[in-house]
Amino acid sequence: MNNNIALIAGEGALPLAIAQKLDKPLILTLRRSRSEAESLEAYAGKLVCMNSPNLGRCVREIKNFGADTLIMAGRVPKRFIYSMPLVILFDKLTRDIIRQSSRDDHSLLGAIVKVFEREGIKVMPYWQILPEFIAAEGKLASREPSLSERKDIDYGREILRVTLPCSFGQAIAVSGGCVLAVEAMEGTDAMIQRAGSLSGRKGGVVVKMMREDQDLRYDLPTIGVKTIEAMHEAGLTCLAVQAGRTLIIEPDETLKLAGKYNIAVWGI
Repeated sequence: MNNNIALIAGEGALPLAIAQKLDKPLILTLRRSRSEAESLEAYAGKLVCMNSPNLGRCVREIKNFGADTLIMAGRVPKRFIYSMPLVILFDKLTRDIIRQSSRDDHSLLGAIVKVFEREGIKVMPYWQILPEFIAAEGKLASREPSLSERKDIDYGREILRVTLPCSFGQAIAVSGGCVLAVEAMEGTDAMIQRAGSLSGRKGGVVVKMMREDQDLRYDLPTIGVKTIEAMHEAGLTCLAVQAGRTLIIEPDETLKLAGKYNIAVWGI
């Protein structure tokens, strides 16, 4: 890849996996700790650390670097919006976007993409960088779901078809035909922990999908080693993900760990 690419790197393993595929891009990181940010430094043409989202600075840094293409990857917690008054935490451009947009993820991210496109910066789908990370259909780990797990998968899918257009509930935990938890602002791993506290570690299924009209350039569902560890700790036994629209971070390690814990991973 040419180094005329900029990467906005949120939390998680995905930004690092992308950075390793690029040729010294500009990396604008929102990682909370210095050590997490420095893990990206070896792959960066320039590393810019930011304490909070700052769209105005992002645009300036991208143009000064000479980049014309942007990848946005990694989780940016929405708690930023609610932790302090907007006038204290954000620059004017970011404040205006937050105030003028609906605060659901779909609308907010779409408005941010339009800011960059208006400035002549193309937003690139990150799945094109990591095609080997895309979940296939069918059995992904060591076993197929049991009959009861398949029933819970089907039930979870029906509920997600209702919640996803409302821009929440990218993942759901189901056990025995009962909804244990629906993902909201806390993220999938925290939702899994909450489901485990309700299930009493007696099994359950996690179903993870994306809304039909979601822009494939950003916010694809992802799973990884931490997801499997969280499921094992919570006593959940099956993970169903949307084939072709889910990224498996560190796929070899993730699916090997699922096999070790006898957790079915199924592409739907």
